[in-house]
Amino acid sequence: MKNIESHITDLKGADIGLHFISPYVGKIRPVLARHLIKTYAKPKSIVYDPFCGSGTVPLEAWACGNKCFATDLNDYAITLTKGKLTPYKSLNDVLERLDRINSCLKDKSRKESIGVPLWVSSFFHPKTLSEVLKWTSYLKERKEWFLLSCLLGILHHQRPGFLSFPSSHGAPYLRNSKYPEDMFPELYEYREVYSRLRAKVTRAYKNFPSLDFRLQRVVRRASSENANPPGNRIHAIVTSPPYMKSLTYARDNRLRLWFLGKSDWQSLEKRISPTRTFFSKLIAASFIRWSKYQENGDYCIIIIGDIPFNKNMRLPEFVVNQAEQTGYVMVDSLKDPIPYKKRFNKLKSQISSECILVFQRSK
Repeated sequence: MKNIESHITDLKGADIGLHFISPYVGKIRPVLARHLIKTYAKPKSIVYDPFCGSGTVPLEAWACGNKCFATDLNDYAITLTKGKLTPYKSLNDVLERLDRINSCLKDKSRKESIGVPLWVSSFFHPKTLSEVLKWTSYLKERKEWFLLSCLLGILHHQRPGFLSFPSSHGAPYLRNSKYPEDMFPELYEYREVYSRLRAKVTRAYKNFPSLDFRLQRVVRRASSENANPPGNRIHAIVTSPPYMKSLTYARDNRLRLWFLGKSDWQSLEKRISPTRTFFSKLIAASFIRWSKYQENGDYCIIIIGDIPFNKNMRLPEFVVNQAEQTGYVMVDSLKDPIPYKKRFNKLKSQISSECILVFQRSK
């Protein structure tokens, strides 16, 4: 199996600030998404990511001049993807809007943190928490997805530009043992939302790409096996499905999900971090669904971890079998090694690489 690194020559997507609005576990590398889109998608055609996650594929599709369609079941993923696909056209535009919102919120009475669970309030100074609640409520009501995504991106960390008490940036865990309040009192002080959000927005516009705002961008909360795309055809599918509880997408984003109104992250976890049995049914049903919207010659690219599926086959082999049963033919396969520091555990072993399986519709 060939190594994908030798094929990637366009590195433009690697440093687009929009890709780093807010953290997300298990993201596709922007340069990989860009390479696959440019190689297998026709210009201005629809690129579909059924498991859009952080929105890397839809954003790269848009930056490459394609229409994009994205679905996911994770409320945080949908918010983040919408945020990346609905930025303001310029930094000046968004900063002016941010200033107007700040002035508006200053005139409103403070929203107290009554009814906030202790596990949430323990992350914030009371005054900061009150401001975060006020900002998230306002941005959600007005569907300000870009600004809301930026706010979620600074929700927790120990750095001065973030809003919480000392905590991890990915999965939310307080780090008060490493940073006790008596030794680091400045990390437990009130942190204003507006100034930090303004700085975050400015960082998001670093290396802002040339984007055609006339192109169609559709994001829906839907499952891959029953989503209805805009139009009657999907020219290219590029996606990395969540597989067999390899990552815990809801648990790792439970604090962000709470502010989005999703307090029961455990039930969401069961849907978006599937067991082997559920994953098998999901992939089989998804290929059947996708085949209805793809015609002869259209591409479907699956990025999947090279791990055991059962005693007899590895996960990529299972995916290939499911694809072939629904009229797809594998035309290429590539390996994308995972750097040691970024590997995660599965089945008591580390996933050292992912496989990029390129299928073409043949029926």
